[in-house]
Amino acid sequence: MDEVAAYFLAGAGVWLVLQLLALWGLRGLWEKAAWLSAVAMALALCVTTLGILAGSNLAPIWLALAIPVCLSWILLLWLARGLVWVVAR
Repeated sequence: MDEVAAYFLAGAGVWLVLQLLALWGLRGLWEKAAWLSAVAMALALCVTTLGILAGSNLAPIWLALAIPVCLSWILLLWLARGLVWVVAR
């Protein structure tokens, strides 16, 4: 497996862990913001699945485009939550 694929899979794993922690641990508007990333990834997965079933060889590009965006979103969400926690202390 080349380096790009390894980084991509690592990013997907990090996103999944952070996403599950956010949905489990955050409350209120923070939880709603975390759901945005989950819904976006679910939609990308649905489009990818439908594309593959239709025989498209470019269908996985939706996941390749969604993973970095969703990972950035969830990282920024955790960063903002941490900053709010520090300021509110």
